[in-house]
Amino acid sequence: MKLTTGVRMLRLLNTRPENALTTAEISLRWGNMSGTAVTLRSIQRYMSDLSQDSSDGPALVAVVQRGTDRSYYLKASQVANWFMTEEAALDLQLSRDVYGRAFGSEDKSNGDKLADMAELVVAASPETKRIRDRLRIAPDGIGRLPACIEPGVLRACIDAIGKNRQLGFNYRGASGETSIKLVSPLGLVAKDGAIYLVAIKELSDAPRHYALQRMLNADLHFQPAQHRPEFDLQQHIVDSHQFSHVLDAQATPVQLKLRVAPEAIYHFRERPLSNDQAIASPAASEPWHTVTATVPNTILLMPFLLSMGPWIEALAPADVRAEATKRIGGMWTHYAGEQVTR
Repeated sequence: MKLTTGVRMLRLLNTRPENALTTAEISLRWGNMSGTAVTLRSIQRYMSDLSQDSSDGPALVAVVQRGTDRSYYLKASQVANWFMTEEAALDLQLSRDVYGRAFGSEDKSNGDKLADMAELVVAASPETKRIRDRLRIAPDGIGRLPACIEPGVLRACIDAIGKNRQLGFNYRGASGETSIKLVSPLGLVAKDGAIYLVAIKELSDAPRHYALQRMLNADLHFQPAQHRPEFDLQQHIVDSHQFSHVLDAQATPVQLKLRVAPEAIYHFRERPLSNDQAIASPAASEPWHTVTATVPNTILLMPFLLSMGPWIEALAPADVRAEATKRIGGMWTHYAGEQVTR
Protein backbone atom coordinates (compact mmCIF):
# COMPACT_ATOMS: atom_id res chain seq x y z
CA MET A 1 0.00 0.00 0.00
CA LYS A 2 1.27 3.47 -0.91
CA LEU A 3 1.94 5.81 2.00
CA THR A 4 -0.46 8.41 0.57
CA THR A 5 -3.21 5.80 0.31
CA GLY A 6 -2.63 4.62 3.86
CA VAL A 7 -2.72 8.16 5.26
CA ARG A 8 -5.92 8.88 3.34
CA MET A 9 -7.53 5.75 4.77
CA LEU A 10 -6.53 6.74 8.30
CA ARG A 11 -8.09 10.18 7.78
CA LEU A 12 -11.43 8.57 6.94
CA LEU A 13 -11.72 6.61 10.20
CA ASN A 14 -13.07 7.69 13.59
CA THR A 15 -11.21 7.16 16.85
CA ARG A 16 -13.96 5.55 18.93
CA PRO A 17 -15.36 2.00 18.72
CA GLU A 18 -18.96 3.20 18.73
CA ASN A 19 -18.21 5.20 15.57
CA ALA A 20 -16.42 2.39 13.73
CA LEU A 21 -17.10 2.22 9.98
CA THR A 22 -17.85 -0.72 7.69
CA THR A 23 -16.05 -1.08 4.36
CA ALA A 24 -19.18 0.22 2.58
CA GLU A 25 -19.20 3.36 4.77
CA ILE A 26 -15.47 3.85 4.19
CA SER A 27 -16.01 3.55 0.43
CA LEU A 28 -18.70 6.24 0.57
CA ARG A 29 -16.46 8.58 2.56
CA TRP A 30 -13.60 7.95 0.14
CA GLY A 31 -15.79 8.96 -2.79
CA ASN A 32 -17.07 12.07 -1.04
CA MET A 33 -13.56 13.18 -0.12
CA SER A 34 -11.65 12.40 -3.33
CA GLY A 35 -14.40 12.28 -5.96
CA THR A 36 -13.11 8.90 -7.14
CA ALA A 37 -14.45 5.38 -6.58
CA VAL A 38 -12.67 2.52 -4.86
CA THR A 39 -13.79 -1.11 -4.76
CA LEU A 40 -14.91 -2.79 -1.57
CA ARG A 41 -12.28 -5.49 -2.18
CA SER A 42 -9.53 -2.87 -2.23
CA ILE A 43 -10.80 -1.31 1.00
CA GLN A 44 -10.97 -4.74 2.64
CA ARG A 45 -7.35 -5.33 1.64
CA TYR A 46 -6.26 -1.92 2.93
CA MET A 47 -8.06 -2.41 6.26
CA SER A 48 -6.57 -5.88 6.61
CA ASP A 49 -3.07 -4.44 6.19
CA LEU A 50 -3.68 -1.54 8.60
CA SER A 51 -5.24 -3.74 11.30
CA GLN A 52 -2.32 -6.16 11.55
CA ASP A 53 0.76 -5.75 13.72
CA SER A 54 4.03 -5.40 11.84
CA SER A 55 7.74 -5.23 12.52
CA ASP A 56 7.36 -1.44 12.73
CA GLY A 57 4.94 -1.67 15.63
CA PRO A 58 1.34 -2.42 16.66
CA ALA A 59 -1.54 -2.02 14.22
CA LEU A 60 -2.97 1.46 13.65
CA VAL A 61 -6.53 0.23 13.07
CA ALA A 62 -8.79 -1.84 15.36
CA VAL A 63 -11.64 -4.13 14.30
CA VAL A 64 -15.15 -4.39 15.77
CA GLN A 65 -17.29 -7.37 14.81
CA ARG A 66 -21.01 -6.55 14.56
CA GLY A 67 -22.85 -9.60 13.43
CA THR A 68 -21.48 -10.47 10.01
CA ASP A 69 -20.01 -7.00 9.46
CA ARG A 70 -16.50 -5.97 10.36
CA SER A 71 -16.12 -2.30 11.31
CA TYR A 72 -12.91 -0.35 11.71
CA TYR A 73 -11.69 2.57 13.83
CA LEU A 74 -8.38 4.24 14.56
CA LYS A 75 -6.32 3.10 17.52
CA ALA A 76 -5.72 6.65 18.57
CA SER A 77 -2.91 5.81 20.97
CA GLN A 78 -0.85 4.17 18.22
CA VAL A 79 -1.51 6.88 15.64
CA ALA A 80 -0.62 9.53 18.21
CA ASN A 81 2.71 7.84 18.90
CA TRP A 82 3.48 8.00 15.20
CA PHE A 83 2.37 11.53 14.38
CA MET A 84 2.11 13.73 17.50
CA THR A 85 4.71 15.02 19.96
CA GLU A 86 3.95 15.92 23.58
CA GLU A 87 4.47 19.61 22.77
CA ALA A 88 2.00 19.48 19.87
CA ALA A 89 -0.57 17.62 21.98
CA LEU A 90 -0.30 20.18 24.80
CA ASP A 91 -0.61 23.11 22.38
CA LEU A 92 -3.67 21.54 20.81
CA GLN A 93 -5.45 20.92 24.10
CA LEU A 94 -4.74 24.40 25.47
CA SER A 95 -5.78 26.14 22.27
CA ARG A 96 -8.97 24.07 22.05
CA ASP A 97 -9.81 25.10 25.62
CA VAL A 98 -9.45 28.79 24.73
CA TYR A 99 -11.33 28.54 21.43
CA GLY A 100 -13.97 26.26 22.91
CA ARG A 101 -14.88 28.75 25.65
CA ALA A 102 -14.88 31.64 23.17
CA PHE A 103 -16.73 30.05 20.26
CA GLY A 104 -18.39 27.00 21.80
CA SER A 105 -18.89 23.77 19.88
CA GLU A 106 -21.51 22.99 17.29
CA ASP A 107 -21.17 19.24 17.76
CA LYS A 108 -20.17 17.78 21.12
CA SER A 109 -21.34 14.21 20.45
CA ASN A 110 -18.71 12.98 17.96
CA GLY A 111 -15.12 12.82 19.10
CA ASP A 112 -12.45 14.81 17.31
CA LYS A 113 -9.60 12.64 16.07
CA LEU A 114 -6.85 15.09 16.91
CA ALA A 115 -8.39 15.84 20.30
CA ASP A 116 -8.61 12.13 21.14
CA MET A 117 -5.00 11.58 20.15
CA ALA A 118 -3.83 14.66 22.04
CA GLU A 119 -5.60 13.46 25.20
CA LEU A 120 -3.82 10.10 24.99
CA VAL A 121 -0.39 11.68 24.45
CA VAL A 122 -0.87 14.18 27.30
CA ALA A 123 -2.25 11.55 29.70
CA ALA A 124 0.80 9.36 29.09
CA SER A 125 3.19 12.06 30.32
CA PRO A 126 2.79 13.13 33.98
CA GLU A 127 4.74 16.34 33.34
CA THR A 128 2.69 17.35 30.30
CA LYS A 129 -0.58 16.42 32.02
CA ARG A 130 0.37 18.51 35.05
CA ILE A 131 1.00 21.53 32.82
CA ARG A 132 -2.30 20.99 30.97
CA ASP A 133 -4.27 20.73 34.21
CA ARG A 134 -2.71 23.82 35.77
CA LEU A 135 -2.86 26.39 32.97
CA ARG A 136 -6.06 28.39 32.56
CA ILE A 137 -7.17 31.73 31.11
CA ALA A 138 -9.88 33.55 33.07
CA PRO A 139 -12.11 36.01 31.19
CA ASP A 140 -12.07 39.70 32.02
CA GLY A 141 -15.01 41.49 33.61
CA ILE A 142 -17.42 40.47 36.34
CA GLY A 143 -18.22 37.06 34.92
CA ARG A 144 -21.40 37.73 32.96
CA LEU A 145 -22.86 34.78 31.07
CA PRO A 146 -22.00 34.46 27.35
CA ALA A 147 -24.47 36.01 24.93
CA CYS A 148 -27.14 33.54 23.77
CA ILE A 149 -26.90 32.72 20.06
CA GLU A 150 -29.74 31.14 18.09
CA PRO A 151 -29.14 27.49 17.06
CA GLY A 152 -27.36 27.16 13.73
CA VAL A 153 -26.21 30.79 13.50
CA LEU A 154 -22.58 30.16 14.47
CA ARG A 155 -22.38 27.10 12.22
CA ALA A 156 -23.78 29.10 9.28
CA CYS A 157 -21.17 31.83 9.85
CA ILE A 158 -18.34 29.29 9.99
CA ASP A 159 -19.62 27.51 6.89
CA ALA A 160 -19.86 30.79 4.99
CA ILE A 161 -16.21 31.53 5.81
CA GLY A 162 -15.05 28.01 4.97
CA LYS A 163 -17.02 27.79 1.71
CA ASN A 164 -16.32 31.41 0.74
CA ARG A 165 -20.03 32.19 0.36
CA GLN A 166 -22.16 35.21 1.19
CA LEU A 167 -24.32 35.03 4.30
CA GLY A 168 -27.90 36.20 4.70
CA PHE A 169 -29.55 36.86 8.06
CA ASN A 170 -32.24 38.82 9.86
CA TYR A 171 -30.60 41.25 12.26
CA ARG A 172 -32.07 42.89 15.35
CA GLY A 173 -30.37 46.17 16.23
CA ALA A 174 -29.60 47.39 19.74
CA SER A 175 -32.82 49.42 19.79
CA GLY A 176 -34.92 46.44 18.66
CA GLU A 177 -35.48 47.21 14.98
CA THR A 178 -34.95 44.32 12.52
CA SER A 179 -33.45 44.35 9.03
CA ILE A 180 -32.36 41.85 6.37
CA LYS A 181 -28.63 41.61 5.68
CA LEU A 182 -26.61 39.97 2.91
CA VAL A 183 -22.86 40.22 3.51
CA SER A 184 -19.49 38.74 2.61
CA PRO A 185 -17.84 37.41 5.79
CA LEU A 186 -14.27 38.44 6.56
CA GLY A 187 -13.88 36.72 9.93
CA LEU A 188 -15.23 35.93 13.38
CA VAL A 189 -13.98 37.57 16.58
CA ALA A 190 -14.89 36.57 20.15
CA LYS A 191 -14.70 39.28 22.83
CA ASP A 192 -16.14 39.62 26.33
CA GLY A 193 -18.57 36.71 26.00
CA ALA A 194 -19.92 37.78 22.59
CA ILE A 195 -19.02 36.73 19.04
CA TYR A 196 -18.91 39.22 16.16
CA LEU A 197 -19.03 38.59 12.42
CA VAL A 198 -16.74 40.98 10.56
CA ALA A 199 -18.21 41.47 7.09
CA ILE A 200 -18.80 43.82 4.16
CA LYS A 201 -21.78 44.40 1.87
CA GLU A 202 -19.78 45.81 -1.05
CA LEU A 203 -16.07 45.71 -1.84
CA SER A 204 -15.70 49.43 -1.20
CA ASP A 205 -17.37 49.24 2.24
CA ALA A 206 -15.53 49.53 5.51
CA PRO A 207 -15.82 46.29 7.50
CA ARG A 208 -18.76 46.20 9.92
CA HIS A 209 -19.25 44.11 13.05
CA TYR A 210 -22.43 42.09 13.55
CA ALA A 211 -23.09 40.55 16.99
CA LEU A 212 -24.21 36.94 16.56
CA GLN A 213 -26.65 37.16 19.47
CA ARG A 214 -28.61 39.71 17.42
CA MET A 215 -28.97 37.40 14.41
CA LEU A 216 -32.45 35.84 14.38
CA ASN A 217 -31.32 33.29 11.79
CA ALA A 218 -28.52 32.85 9.25
CA ASP A 219 -28.24 30.97 5.95
CA LEU A 220 -25.61 30.50 3.28
CA HIS A 221 -26.33 32.34 0.04
CA PHE A 222 -25.60 30.80 -3.35
CA GLN A 223 -23.37 33.72 -4.38
CA PRO A 224 -19.63 33.57 -3.62
CA ALA A 225 -18.29 36.06 -1.09
CA GLN A 226 -16.65 39.20 -2.43
CA HIS A 227 -12.90 38.83 -2.12
CA ARG A 228 -10.76 41.28 -0.12
CA PRO A 229 -7.21 39.86 -0.43
CA GLU A 230 -5.68 42.86 1.37
CA PHE A 231 -7.82 42.43 4.49
CA ASP A 232 -5.94 41.28 7.59
CA LEU A 233 -8.23 40.31 10.48
CA GLN A 234 -5.57 40.66 13.17
CA GLN A 235 -4.57 44.11 11.90
CA HIS A 236 -8.24 45.10 11.81
CA ILE A 237 -8.57 44.16 15.50
CA VAL A 238 -5.54 46.33 16.29
CA ASP A 239 -6.85 49.22 14.18
CA SER A 240 -10.23 49.09 15.93
CA HIS A 241 -8.45 49.15 19.32
CA GLN A 242 -9.47 45.59 20.19
CA PHE A 243 -13.04 46.24 18.96
CA SER A 244 -13.36 49.27 21.24
CA HIS A 245 -14.17 51.61 18.30
CA VAL A 246 -13.31 55.29 18.26
CA LEU A 247 -16.21 57.69 18.73
CA ASP A 248 -15.04 59.85 15.82
CA ALA A 249 -12.85 58.36 13.11
CA GLN A 250 -11.62 61.83 12.13
CA ALA A 251 -10.72 62.96 15.65
CA THR A 252 -7.13 63.05 16.85
CA PRO A 253 -6.13 60.88 19.84
CA VAL A 254 -6.83 62.18 23.31
CA GLN A 255 -3.98 63.77 25.30
CA LEU A 256 -5.19 62.39 28.62
CA LYS A 257 -4.08 63.83 31.97
CA LEU A 258 -5.16 62.19 35.23
CA ARG A 259 -4.69 62.65 38.97
CA VAL A 260 -4.30 59.22 40.49
CA ALA A 261 -4.44 58.29 44.17
CA PRO A 262 -1.41 56.46 45.64
CA GLU A 263 -3.46 53.31 46.30
CA ALA A 264 -4.52 53.10 42.63
CA ILE A 265 -1.30 54.03 40.82
CA TYR A 266 -0.30 50.36 40.49
CA HIS A 267 -3.00 49.94 37.83
CA PHE A 268 -1.08 52.29 35.56
CA ARG A 269 2.37 51.04 36.47
CA GLU A 270 1.50 47.42 35.78
CA ARG A 271 -0.63 48.00 32.65
CA PRO A 272 0.20 51.34 30.99
CA LEU A 273 -2.45 53.13 28.96
CA SER A 274 -0.07 53.66 26.04
CA ASN A 275 3.56 53.46 24.98
CA ASP A 276 4.07 57.14 25.77
CA GLN A 277 2.48 57.02 29.24
CA ALA A 278 4.37 59.02 31.88
CA ILE A 279 3.87 59.04 35.66
CA ALA A 280 4.92 62.09 37.68
CA SER A 281 5.69 61.41 41.33
CA PRO A 282 3.70 63.23 44.04
CA ALA A 283 4.86 66.64 45.21
CA ALA A 284 5.26 67.50 48.89
CA SER A 285 1.90 69.25 48.96
CA GLU A 286 0.13 66.83 46.57
CA PRO A 287 0.10 63.14 47.53
CA TRP A 288 -1.47 62.05 44.24
CA HIS A 289 0.41 61.09 41.07
CA THR A 290 -0.09 62.69 37.67
CA VAL A 291 -0.48 60.32 34.71
CA THR A 292 -0.33 61.48 31.08
CA ALA A 293 -0.92 59.32 28.02
CA THR A 294 -2.04 59.56 24.40
CA VAL A 295 -5.08 57.30 23.91
CA PRO A 296 -7.84 56.89 21.31
CA ASN A 297 -11.24 58.22 22.34
CA THR A 298 -13.13 54.94 22.15
CA ILE A 299 -16.48 53.90 23.55
CA LEU A 300 -14.64 52.21 26.41
CA LEU A 301 -12.53 55.17 27.55
CA MET A 302 -15.22 56.80 29.69
CA PRO A 303 -16.39 53.52 31.31
CA PHE A 304 -12.75 52.83 32.21
CA LEU A 305 -12.29 56.25 33.81
CA LEU A 306 -15.54 55.95 35.78
CA SER A 307 -14.64 52.42 36.89
CA MET A 308 -11.72 53.86 38.86
CA GLY A 309 -14.23 55.66 41.10
CA PRO A 310 -12.85 58.20 43.60
CA TRP A 311 -9.22 57.16 43.03
CA ILE A 312 -8.69 59.19 39.84
CA GLU A 313 -9.65 62.60 38.45
CA ALA A 314 -9.63 63.46 34.73
CA LEU A 315 -7.88 66.82 34.43
CA ALA A 316 -7.65 67.08 30.64
CA PRO A 317 -8.76 67.37 27.94
CA ALA A 318 -11.74 69.55 28.81
CA ASP A 319 -14.30 67.56 26.81
CA VAL A 320 -13.32 64.28 28.54
CA ARG A 321 -13.58 65.97 31.95
CA ALA A 322 -16.95 67.47 30.97
CA GLU A 323 -18.30 64.08 29.84
CA ALA A 324 -17.12 62.48 33.08
CA THR A 325 -18.81 65.25 35.08
CA LYS A 326 -22.03 64.77 33.14
CA ARG A 327 -22.11 61.02 33.71
CA ILE A 328 -21.23 61.31 37.38
CA GLY A 329 -23.99 63.88 37.76
CA GLY A 330 -26.46 61.49 36.16
CA MET A 331 -25.39 58.75 38.53
CA TRP A 332 -25.72 61.13 41.49
CA THR A 333 -29.36 61.86 40.65
CA HIS A 334 -30.07 58.11 40.87
CA TYR A 335 -28.23 57.42 44.12
CA ALA A 336 -28.43 60.65 46.13
CA GLY A 337 -30.97 61.28 48.86
CA GLU A 338 -33.39 58.79 50.35
CA GLN A 339 -34.00 55.45 48.73
CA VAL A 340 -37.32 55.10 46.98
CA THR A 341 -39.46 52.08 46.23
CA ARG A 342 -40.08 51.72 42.53
